Amino acid sequence: MNSKKIAIIISVAVIAILGSIWFIKSRHSSLPKYIPKTASGVIKINPLSMGRKIDFDAIKKMRSYQPVIKSFESEFKNMAKFLENPSKIGMSFTDNIYIFGSDLIESTEKSVGLVFSVSDAEMLKTFIESFAKDANLEFEKSGNLNIYKSKTTNNTEEESEFNNDNDNQIAIVWNDEACLVYYAGTKTLSGAKKIMIQSETNSIHSIASFENSESEGGDIAVYVNYSKGLNSMTGYISIPQKLKKQVENVDAAAFVVSFNDQDITTNFIQYYKDNSLAQEFQILQNGGLSKESLEFISPNGKILLGLASMLDMPNIIKLLNSLPEAKSTMKELASTTGMSIPELESLLDGSLSIVLTKLSSKEIEQTVYDYENMNPETGEFAQTTQKVSQIVPIFTAQLGFQNEKTLNKLLKFIETKGNGMIQTNNNIMSAPIGFFGTMHCVHIGNKLVFTNDDENAKILAKNKTWNNQLDKEISAIFADYPSSFYLDLNPKNYGVSKICTGLHIPEESPEMKLFMEVMSNFNNMQIKGNNKTASMSLNFTKSSDNSIMKIMRIADQISTTMRKRQVEREASQRQLEMEMEQAAIQAETSGIEEMQ
Repeated sequence: MNSKKIAIIISVAVIAILGSIWFIKSRHSSLPKYIPKTASGVIKINPLSMGRKIDFDAIKKMRSYQPVIKSFESEFKNMAKFLENPSKIGMSFTDNIYIFGSDLIESTEKSVGLVFSVSDAEMLKTFIESFAKDANLEFEKSGNLNIYKSKTTNNTEEESEFNNDNDNQIAIVWNDEACLVYYAGTKTLSGAKKIMIQSETNSIHSIASFENSESEGGDIAVYVNYSKGLNSMTGYISIPQKLKKQVENVDAAAFVVSFNDQDITTNFIQYYKDNSLAQEFQILQNGGLSKESLEFISPNGKILLGLASMLDMPNIIKLLNSLPEAKSTMKELASTTGMSIPELESLLDGSLSIVLTKLSSKEIEQTVYDYENMNPETGEFAQTTQKVSQIVPIFTAQLGFQNEKTLNKLLKFIETKGNGMIQTNNNIMSAPIGFFGTMHCVHIGNKLVFTNDDENAKILAKNKTWNNQLDKEISAIFADYPSSFYLDLNPKNYGVSKICTGLHIPEESPEMKLFMEVMSNFNNMQIKGNNKTASMSLNFTKSSDNSIMKIMRIADQISTTMRKRQVEREASQRQLEMEMEQAAIQAETSGIEEMQ
């Protein structure tokens, strides 16, 4: 598709979102009946909800968006006139907008379509006429369908070989209810007509998982039909039957994005063909970390980055045992460690966590070469050894075991095989890990706690506890969900000077100032979930803007700053070129004077 035709599809979607600010109520959509059931994926946009949250007057004043708006108005002058009065476009903005793709993996005839609601078919025709000529589109009528299609051209045989118009067409087809903007290569027009008159049973309405995903709401939603896409790949990959059965049981998934006042949330929902089979092969437990496990997460009660899970070990072992390679590996481990296979299979209780607690400075010796001074005899550069400050992440990990007796057996094996590299001292196993310092493994009951924090490893080994008090919000994330992730986005909590040292950026540099200004908008990011659903939230610091306007302002700030820096660099380059040119002229003049 050429750029003008792509611009048509994009422009229609943009116009629909812009016009949504005129409306305040939503209704259940009937438009999915214009989406074929063969669709591999569907994007749903709620223009009504988005329009209420977008401050278009504020966007127009943003420096980075002004060139885009001017370019749009220049390229599509006629279309710009309609934007001044969106109600005359002929589109209904009280419904959702759908973008879908069909047969995106298996078929060579890939297709993509955009569906929106029509309020006035004649108004819509007038609107499309405003850019149809420039886009090389012609109108035709077919029953109750209005059609704009790519004009056919009479090419010579040689031209047709290199420029096949049938592969480069677009169709805009609408009736009194809906409009479809469609592209499908050689089947564009026939495919669009077929979709516009298809029955409910041939539409995506007939798929239960899609109907369930429609009730999830959100500002933007993405539906992925695995049976039309990813699951088809299992036919080309050799995997055990049990695992293949589990993969093929996943029917579809939905990603639902909501732009809230102080956060952006994305909910992930997975749909199964057989819920009982999904339960049989779940990999997470029903709850999160215990109070005991939380105790061994952080020595200072702070978490900058953390990942925690409660794995369903019996089900995971069952899945692994379906893999021939896993069985042979388990036998080898049993032979090597002197443990029985049942002992290995029941070794872990499923609790696992790893967190970054702080950044620490570490002095290391570094060789610095003087490339301006070379020894002519050896060909080597002069060198000196200097001490430099290196930033080291301080982390802690916790791993839970079911049986302390079996754990002791494993630790004895590890110590024996360490050949002196792993040393045990006061209930601590320690081993050097290079850049990160020394890894300490502290054995507390049925827990192993790993950390490269030398002092706190000794405290834990002595007191058997850290008595830390985690933030209530973080504790709840790790305790309530069997899978969770937390990331602190406030640079001040990491130490600004340490970040600058680690990135080798001066603290007063423009880049660092921009980074700090941008990151001051963010608080943290959280991901939490179970076997069926998960959610991700990007949380902002409090302000009068909602989340979508925050993102727009951040993008504007970055773009404006980068453009300003580019202008300054270009000005400096021009000044340097002028100075060099003047110096050359002066040198030439001086040479002439000397000759005279």
